[in-house]
Amino acid sequence: MGRKGALVAVSLLALTAGLASASPAKQGGIFRLGTTGSSTQIDPQVSYVTTAWWLEYATAAKLYNYADKAGSAGTLLRPEVASGFTVSNGGRTYTFTIRKGFRFSDETPVTARNFAYAIRRARDPDLNSPAAAFMGQVRSAEAKGSKLVINLFNSDPELFTKLALPFFQATSLKLPLKTEVTTGYPSAGPYYFAKNVVNELTSLRRNPYWHGNRPRHLAGVDVQWNLNEQAAYEATLVNRLDEGPIPAGEVEAAVKRFGVNKSRLWSKPVDCLGFIAFNNSSGIFAGNPALRRAVNWAINRRDYSPALQGQPWTHLLSPLTPGLSARHPYAPTANLAKARKLAAGHFRDGHVVVAYRSSGTVNPTQAQLLRRDLINLGFDPAKIEMKGFSGAQIYDQLGVRGLSGIDLFVPLGSCNDISRSDPIAQLRQYVTAVGAYGVPSAKYQAKLDAAARLSGAARLRAARKLDIEIAQNLAPIAPLRTYNNRFLFSNRVDPRSLVYSRVYQDFSIPALSLK
Repeated sequence: MGRKGALVAVSLLALTAGLASASPAKQGGIFRLGTTGSSTQIDPQVSYVTTAWWLEYATAAKLYNYADKAGSAGTLLRPEVASGFTVSNGGRTYTFTIRKGFRFSDETPVTARNFAYAIRRARDPDLNSPAAAFMGQVRSAEAKGSKLVINLFNSDPELFTKLALPFFQATSLKLPLKTEVTTGYPSAGPYYFAKNVVNELTSLRRNPYWHGNRPRHLAGVDVQWNLNEQAAYEATLVNRLDEGPIPAGEVEAAVKRFGVNKSRLWSKPVDCLGFIAFNNSSGIFAGNPALRRAVNWAINRRDYSPALQGQPWTHLLSPLTPGLSARHPYAPTANLAKARKLAAGHFRDGHVVVAYRSSGTVNPTQAQLLRRDLINLGFDPAKIEMKGFSGAQIYDQLGVRGLSGIDLFVPLGSCNDISRSDPIAQLRQYVTAVGAYGVPSAKYQAKLDAAARLSGAARLRAARKLDIEIAQNLAPIAPLRTYNNRFLFSNRVDPRSLVYSRVYQDFSIPALSLK
């Protein structure tokens, strides 16, 4: 399963288009999912993991929502319960008009009060909601008839992205203000939480009063928690479950049996980036962009990507950045002639210290791959020092800027969240001394400032161009790979209905159908 990626938030585009419907599909049936982990929280203002948000994507009705479409089309925010909005007070007041016709699963109408209540619950200190962190700019949120009025302390360009998080869905006034909901509750999306037995079973069923424009084929979803991994895998193979885990030892056999991304076995990207970090403040790579570029060209990235778990990657921007250029700064395989030419005269004393995670088998293997690539580049094997660190200790070393005595860190991974949803924000970390692996550059800070003043498609174009420039000219890190989620489905699932959402990094429940 692997639903561990952080949610990627996407900038607001195409506000005036309606949510599109999927093609006709068979109706009915309960989709049965089995997983090995404990159950997630289901309270709309409390749950903050991707599995819960995947379920809430089917149960929530929002002011603006993402379409049940694959690719870039699924990253565009479109009107759902809001029919429109106005902005006033210098960008500090947003007024949303609420459509009529949306109802909760208990038949209660959805009004502006339900959205104001979501924000009120999110900000209540007794509930201790993680959503409060996203409301720092909100001065007040109040319902005035069919209008929801949100007043901000300062303008917030990511307000729509934040309001599209499941935290801020239309929330029933029947939910207690200060205590978490752990049982089923009314919701206003295509489905609702009909039952929740902690660590055993979570059930979604159709909202009988929902009449929106999203697809809705299944009668419901049942999630069984805390199953034995091997047993759940075998149950999926024989169609007793419709989705289940894939034990590491079964991956090769599953690939041979089903192929990848064809019918039952699927591998899809999450918004995470694997990379090698340079110590850019001291040591052999500090002030040495030529050697950093040389390492980027010397790496054979295909060797660092385990089967089904990712692909080679050389962009600084994350894999799910909307409209990212197919042009890469570097190659997926090594170009040693180019690498050695760049490195000539820049080895300094030739001594390099490589830090790696010593836990498991994958991390030490990747450390040895890097050692091989460094030797191929021209480093003396006797001057390559390998230092293993258990668990998260490598991140402690990475945080000791200029004092750790480490030159390279492998493998590291980073996932996007709301604070780095904007590609400009992603790139800023690479051109500043703030953080672990930035290269201070007034030139590129100015270019990013100029790009930040743009909007829409122009902003994305500028970010894509700077992504290539910064990667090739500064080479602050050596990107390695993407990370993928793996999915195994039963033969009952219609593969034509599998719509992978790049926002929720999972397949859309409303779009799913059974054969």
